[in-house]
Amino acid sequence: MGLSFWKWFISFCLGCFVSSISFAVMAADNNTCDIRKLELTQMQKARLRLIRMQFKRNTSSNLQLIANNTRKNDHLNQILMQSKFNEAEAKRYVLNHYMPRMQQDVNELKVQHEFLQILNHQQRRNWINNCFH
Repeated sequence: MGLSFWKWFISFCLGCFVSSISFAVMAADNNTCDIRKLELTQMQKARLRLIRMQFKRNTSSNLQLIANNTRKNDHLNQILMQSKFNEAEAKRYVLNHYMPRMQQDVNELKVQHEFLQILNHQQRRNWINNCFH
């Protein structure tokens, strides 16, 4: 597993938390959030690869949600171009627009949780203390 994967994973781990969790985002090259400092065992590294593969597979299936953006834009244009504002239709648009993103954020938090579960107590404490201020 090359350095680029670790940089990607560190960036992914730090970038996935939604705004309800306040922390300072650390750059992937920042030494305090270097996953290599956790000294993962071979078993932990294997589990981490599995988590990454599962996330990647799930992300690929979410690409269909992105394809719906054109339809959403058409819907938004219809709402905005009406002579009278239709609040019910606007609420329907907002739900349809933001629910898929919310699910994606939940999926990302799940990956964060799974990552932390493969760490032992000391590794978890080090990661949280160094990466979430």
